[in-house]
Amino acid sequence: MTVQTLLEIADPFDAYARKLGYCLVKFLIAGSSTANPQFIVFIYETGQIRTVDQTDLLVYRDPSRYPIEPPIPEDWKN
Repeated sequence: MTVQTLLEIADPFDAYARKLGYCLVKFLIAGSSTANPQFIVFIYETGQIRTVDQTDLLVYRDPSRYPIEPPIPEDWKN
C-alpha cells in the first residue's frame, strides 16, 4: 500500500511550470524513495489547477523574499 502526504504551503509562491506557464504553487505532495515530490499549482493564464513534478518548476521567489528571476529555457515555453 502506498501512502502519500499532501501538505498545504503556508506561504504560496510564484513559479514557472514547463509547458504550462506562470503559476502559483499551493500544495506539496511529498515524494518517496522512488518518486520526486510534486506540487499542485494554479496556472495564471488558464485558471487550471495542475499537478507538476519538482523538475518541471522554476521558482521565482526564495523563502527570504528576495526576488529572483531565472531564465526560462526555450523548450519550456508554450
